[in-house]
Amino acid sequence: MSSATNKVKFGLKNCHYAKATLDPATNEVTFGTPVAIPGAVNLALDPEGDTEPFYADDMVYYTTIANNGYSGDLELALVPESFRKDILKEAEDANGVLVENSDVETEHFALLFEFSGDKKKIRHCLYYCSVARPNIEGKTIEDSKEVQTEKLSIKATPLPNGLVKVKTGANTSDAVYNGWYSNVYQTESAQVSAALTGISIGSLELTPAFAVDVTSYVAETENDEDAVSATAASGTVVTILVNGAAHTSGNDATWESGTNTVTVIASKTGAVSTAYTVTVTKTGQG
Repeated sequence: MSSATNKVKFGLKNCHYAKATLDPATNEVTFGTPVAIPGAVNLALDPEGDTEPFYADDMVYYTTIANNGYSGDLELALVPESFRKDILKEAEDANGVLVENSDVETEHFALLFEFSGDKKKIRHCLYYCSVARPNIEGKTIEDSKEVQTEKLSIKATPLPNGLVKVKTGANTSDAVYNGWYSNVYQTESAQVSAALTGISIGSLELTPAFAVDVTSYVAETENDEDAVSATAASGTVVTILVNGAAHTSGNDATWESGTNTVTVIASKTGAVSTAYTVTVTKTGQG
């Protein structure tokens, strides 16, 4: 995208939410596919965090400023049912009635939105938001009908890695800008990778020993067949290929003489897929 710097901004549109899931074992957060929130009226968020001056030499010698995110309100024409079900966790029963239960905790989510500018739209993403239940309000109709909006009180806090928000700028690439609402943008340092928790091939010894962040292994066998298995955390999809052919975890793989390649791919919504390879060399007679 060509560099074009806005002088002013106005408007609010294209609000989306994307469910955020925290893995307590790794402190990694993954995001679902963004879902539109139609009818955005107003968004007002104030920064959160204390400013603490340190005095020395009879003056303010140093000032610490904490960034605890933002808090405020998102005003909507009407809170959509998808948001009520996905984030506020209102359950829809068999009769299509939305049920609110005090025992259910709301979900965290990323909030995506944009302001218009004199040159191009400015797209934002707040990574880790929580929301309070909206007020229930209404009033009688008088001489004219007045639209009665709903407000969501939002608190946006930092991710475990410290990230709070991102927004597009004058030099944002076309690919990132145009795909803003397809997936939650992840900085390179914050990208989460799907991973396996284990690979086993019969009783063969993998070299090196399996580790989550090691993706290349070798093994030797004299067997004609060995069972190939792979495990991963809940929510991660495991795909196994043996010499390019699809393989079911736990089943025996038949080896060709010489070199064989086992590829195991871990994939997860909102995460970068990771491919592990094991080069299995068949020697001798099984």
